[in-house]
Amino acid sequence: MNMSILWEDVRYLEAVARAGGVGGAARELGVSASTVYRRIAILESTVGSPCLERGAAGGGLTETGAMLAQVGHRMRKALAEVSGHVHAQATEIVGEVSLTTVEALLPFLVDPIAEITTQYPLRVNLILGDSGPSVRDREVDVAIGVMRRPPTGCWGVRLGKLPYGVFGTAEAVRREPEPLWVVRALSERSSAESAWEREHASRYASRAQFSALVSLVAGGVGVGLIPRAIAALHPELVEIPAYRERVAPLERTAWLLTHPDLRKTPRVRVLMDALTRRFRAAL
Repeated sequence: MNMSILWEDVRYLEAVARAGGVGGAARELGVSASTVYRRIAILESTVGSPCLERGAAGGGLTETGAMLAQVGHRMRKALAEVSGHVHAQATEIVGEVSLTTVEALLPFLVDPIAEITTQYPLRVNLILGDSGPSVRDREVDVAIGVMRRPPTGCWGVRLGKLPYGVFGTAEAVRREPEPLWVVRALSERSSAESAWEREHASRYASRAQFSALVSLVAGGVGVGLIPRAIAALHPELVEIPAYRERVAPLERTAWLLTHPDLRKTPRVRVLMDALTRRFRAAL
């Protein structure tokens, strides 16, 4: 017996069993009766045994045919369950959605995450870090980045402008003979911000990745170059107005990013909508 049985052939036999005959199966499948007979003949050739009792009115099943029809019934039911699950995941707001951004933006995320997880049976997997997983490579569903434009392979929503300022605690700003700085880590030395710091930050107390830089400045270690919207989250920080014109060219844009294939997926869409509302209210 050649057991290279194709589901496409079995489903014709299963339809005969379910519809009570070849005519009913043909109507359900939208084909002619001769097509049903032809596909079942291919199946019979494959298994090496008749599946239809040709003399029976409407095409009764042989023992082999009945067994294969049962297999087809179970297969059709299993495929329907899988299809239903996939459809539910695609059209309902359920399951898990992942989000990555820098730790300094965490205060902007709390309300949107609370909003959607209260309204829907949805879990948010939050990954914080200066170099998180990739949206483009589908390692994460949504990312928030500060950049001039979305990278190739990503679909982006503009959240708003992020003008910079130089901030520090009142004590750090008054430090004599001049304030110490907290500057970006060497891993960020190719950025425009780092180039600006090399020109204007004459003495620095610490180097740090951006998320840690904000915490160090808020803790009074030194002054630092920070987007105004992020500095506004820390009431202990004051701006040094003398630097405002000099930092104006550094203005960046906050972008909400996802893979183009995911942008209409409901679980991704509700997270992006909630984040968009929160950021646009703040920027």
